[in-house]
Amino acid sequence: MSIHTNIAIPTTLTDLFQARNDALRLITDSLRMHDMAKKLLKQYGPYLMPRGAQASANLECIRSELDSSMWRRALDLTGFKHLMDAKAVEEFENSLGSSAPEFSEANIRATFIDLRINAESMFRRGVFNIFRYLSDSYRTNQSEPFRLGRKVVMRYMISPSHRCGLSISSSGADSLNDLDRVFHVLDNKPFQPRALEFAMNTVFEGCSLFESGYYRARAFKNGNLHVEFKRLDLLDKVNEQIADFYAYCALPDGRFA
Repeated sequence: MSIHTNIAIPTTLTDLFQARNDALRLITDSLRMHDMAKKLLKQYGPYLMPRGAQASANLECIRSELDSSMWRRALDLTGFKHLMDAKAVEEFENSLGSSAPEFSEANIRATFIDLRINAESMFRRGVFNIFRYLSDSYRTNQSEPFRLGRKVVMRYMISPSHRCGLSISSSGADSLNDLDRVFHVLDNKPFQPRALEFAMNTVFEGCSLFESGYYRARAFKNGNLHVEFKRLDLLDKVNEQIADFYAYCALPDGRFA
C-alpha cells in the first residue's frame, strides 16, 4: 500500500505564505504608526496616549506566534496530520517551541518534501504504536508477523461521565482518536478528529454499547473498553502495516526502532 501517493502539497500553501508576509507587513506598519502617535503626543505631555491604544508585544514575539499558527494551518491543509499519531503531533508541536521556525518558502519546501518522502513510514509507525498499546503480549516471531485480533480490550479508557453514565477518559482519548484515524485513512475516508470520542460519549451516557460502521464497543465501569472491529478488510490492511513495520524496523535482538 502506498500512502504518500495520495497526498499532494496544495497550491494554497503559496497563498498561506503570501498571507503571512502581507499580514506581517501590515502589523509592522501598524506598530510604526503607533510609535509615531506616541512620540507625537509625548511632545505635549506624559500619559496622553490612550490606554486602549497601547501596543505591548514586540515584533519578534508577533512573528513567532504568527509563524506557529501558520505551521499548524499548513499541516492541516496538506493532510499530513491525518498520517501522524499523537506522538508525532506532539513532536511537531514541540518543534515549534517558544520560537517557531520562520514560515519561509525554503522552510516550507524542505519540511513538506521531507514529510512527503517519509509519509508511509510515519503512518506505519503510528499503526504499530496503536498495536503495541492494544496488544497485551507482543513479541518478535520469525514465523508469523504481528497481528491485531478482531476483538481488543482498551484499558484505562472509561471514566464516570460528569453528567450521567460513562465517558471516554481524557487519558484514553488520544489512543481512541489514533485508532479511528488509522481506519479512516486506510478506508480512504475523511477523518474528523475526536468524532468517535464524541459519538461514544453521547451513547455511553445512557447505554454501554456503541456501534458504528467500523466498530462495536462496550464500556465497563472498571475502565475497560471492549472493541470489536467490524470491517475485516480494513483489519487486514492494519495488519499489513504492522507486518511491514515488523519487517523494516525489528532489530536483531528483538527490540524495535
